[in-house]
Amino acid sequence: MRVLSQALDKDIRPRHPSAREDIGGERGSFCAQHTLAIISLMVVIMTKARVYFLLLILGTAFWGVSFSLVKAGVSNGSPFVFLAYKFGLAAMVLAVVFFRRLHRLSPRALVAGVLIGLPLLLANAFQTIGLQHTSVTNSAFITGIDVLLIPLFKWVLFRRSVPRQVWISCGLAILGLYIIVVQNGLRLNVGDLWTLSCAVFFAGYVLTVGYFANRYDPLPTVIIALGFCGVGCGLAGIFDTRANWVPGDTTFWIGIVFAALLATAFMYGVQSTAQRHIPEEKVALTYLCEPVFATLSGAILLGETLTLRTVAGAGLILSAMLLAEINFRVIRRRAVRSRSQKTISNLKHPTQKSLFKFRRGART
Repeated sequence: MRVLSQALDKDIRPRHPSAREDIGGERGSFCAQHTLAIISLMVVIMTKARVYFLLLILGTAFWGVSFSLVKAGVSNGSPFVFLAYKFGLAAMVLAVVFFRRLHRLSPRALVAGVLIGLPLLLANAFQTIGLQHTSVTNSAFITGIDVLLIPLFKWVLFRRSVPRQVWISCGLAILGLYIIVVQNGLRLNVGDLWTLSCAVFFAGYVLTVGYFANRYDPLPTVIIALGFCGVGCGLAGIFDTRANWVPGDTTFWIGIVFAALLATAFMYGVQSTAQRHIPEEKVALTYLCEPVFATLSGAILLGETLTLRTVAGAGLILSAMLLAEINFRVIRRRAVRSRSQKTISNLKHPTQKSLFKFRRGART
């Protein structure tokens, strides 16, 4: 509030008596001061958790758009070439920006980066291969099942209890997955199966980042992870007969730049730091926006149409994702707390309540 009051009280007249500005210039300066004051106030009010939460939503929008660009870029080529360029460029950009923080990298942090990069490499490889055989909408919604897999993996690996609604959500997600994946005549879509494997490894990646986030500096470890993915995809591309390392397709390079800078360097850099302030479940909640953005980008950029079967399956999966993230215990506690507060206030002011009843009865 001090920043806002100083900006509002600041004199907008010229400093030198001989210097005169027109009314439009004064108004422009006054509006600029108000805008800066409001922005400063918003930055002060917003906590780190809220800022990172909004940045994660922006990153999921980049992820959603990248589905269409990746599908267009790898339609006729090797997915490993695309991924090698994407991860290599993203790792180099982050290494240049955060060069000083790389000096703190210990041997254990280096091992942590490799362990983070392994599920990330497999998840992206399976997702990109799946995009060659399925639609953007199917890929995005099936990838979103990792929201349900995260608490299940915690139950298996760390023996943490799983809420009842998560089990119900798994049933809804399996039904929606069946509607999307199984086509006419019980024929399975190979691309959707590749994408389902991607969801499993993405859930493992989120848990791995959460495990190492408070043990090591997250940005150097994620740079190592991205570099590991770039090297791994490059080695896989050497043995791919379809590999073309210098394609002449402009769409390929546009997809590389967008996916490397925004969908990878920005998103993974924000995500690795955000999980110091936000739990894994809330990070997964931001991923609910990804299939929505992917569906819109697929319709706008690629002209994909939604069938009734896809809409029904996607609706069930999205409902399952929402249900899994609702914390019924917190809602119940707040309801009980509000009731108890009302009861206490009524006990503190019994005369006012009886007087109100008397007046209401007198009117009738």
